[in-house]
Amino acid sequence: MIFTATVAGVLAGAIVLFLSHVAPLFGAGNFVKDLDNPHIFGRKVTHREMHLLGILTHLLVSAWFGGIYGWLVVVGIFSGYGLFLILGWSVILTLFVGGVILPLDGHGLFGVREDAWFPVDLFLANIGWAILFWWILNLWRIVIPS
Repeated sequence: MIFTATVAGVLAGAIVLFLSHVAPLFGAGNFVKDLDNPHIFGRKVTHREMHLLGILTHLLVSAWFGGIYGWLVVVGIFSGYGLFLILGWSVILTLFVGGVILPLDGHGLFGVREDAWFPVDLFLANIGWAILFWWILNLWRIVIPS
């Protein structure tokens, strides 16, 4: 189930990523700004390279949190794949992304350097991730019973 949860995390992350890219086309109005002078490990990179690194980071974090959730179920710390348990897990995901990943990416704590509403967007996006993760896991368990 660890592999299944990891794949479900990536799939949920990819869907949220797709929705975040098409949302501005339907009224959200603005994309997250790229840094003026993007650098990775001291090397100057283009905005496109930085954007692709952000996509990769998002998918890796989604995979990591999906896999860790699956591992926590396997070792018995979490009791299963219930929606409310996964929603609680998404709060931890939100705290990690907002407190560690976004500041490292230059967006500030919980993305406040980009927009005052960014923490709300982050929380809602991770709630969406949790619902998709729960749905994909349960769909997978129906299609391929263990």
